[in-house]
Amino acid sequence: MKIAYAGAGFHGQARQPGLRTVEGEVVHALTRARAIRDVRAARFQSASRTDRGVSALGNVVAFDTTLSPGAALRAFNAKARGVWAWAVAAVPENFSARRARERWYRYVLPAEHDVAGLGIALEAFVGEHDFHNFTRDRIRTVARIEVAIARREGTAVVLDFRAPSFRWNLVRRLVAAAMRVESGETSVQDLDDALRFPARVDLGLAPPEPLCLMDVAYDVDFGAVRDRTTEERLRRELEGRLRALGFYEQLAARFHMEERPPRMYP
Repeated sequence: MKIAYAGAGFHGQARQPGLRTVEGEVVHALTRARAIRDVRAARFQSASRTDRGVSALGNVVAFDTTLSPGAALRAFNAKARGVWAWAVAAVPENFSARRARERWYRYVLPAEHDVAGLGIALEAFVGEHDFHNFTRDRIRTVARIEVAIARREGTAVVLDFRAPSFRWNLVRRLVAAAMRVESGETSVQDLDDALRFPARVDLGLAPPEPLCLMDVAYDVDFGAVRDRTTEERLRRELEGRLRALGFYEQLAARFHMEERPPRMYP
């Protein structure tokens, strides 16, 4: 199943004793829905372990169930809180959620950032590199990085990262490094040196909240499932959040604040 969640409501994706996590909520909901009996028997897997504060629109979980794919999704949505499933696929016995063809992460910055400058800086990270200064693992391949103005109203700069896999904090550290180049604190040559030489250097860590796992792609076709009950729940929640946003926009006007927050998902 492809699942979505706002990272602010969870202590990360991976299960942790005594803490509300995405995986914990997913397993709890699947068990209550009688889609699975327990994690081991169902061979439950998660595609990507997002950090605390990181959101997702297209993370993936896989499990064995006696329900049909559509029935499993609807049963899950009826029990889950803060996590929504929106697409599903029947997969082979040897399917591994961890072995994806591509993962797509998006980081969102306010519109005043320099698109060209960030693009030049991030170009240094495309391809196969030794990322020892940016994550736990060394050799990784970043297939593509794109920087653009959000399509709607020009309210944000979006940084899209695509690769078969990303290690712990890698995207957030690449964003922080690019922003240092944009501000003039660091040069592109410094980024090249951080990739080429063994000396340890810390170029910063960007906040988790503007980061979203947009999708995880496989050589499997996922089909969207119409779930009218969940659609109605989402509609009510969206209306409530828009009302709250309207209040804060009016409050900001009282303080003569002109800046609008960047859109997370342009």
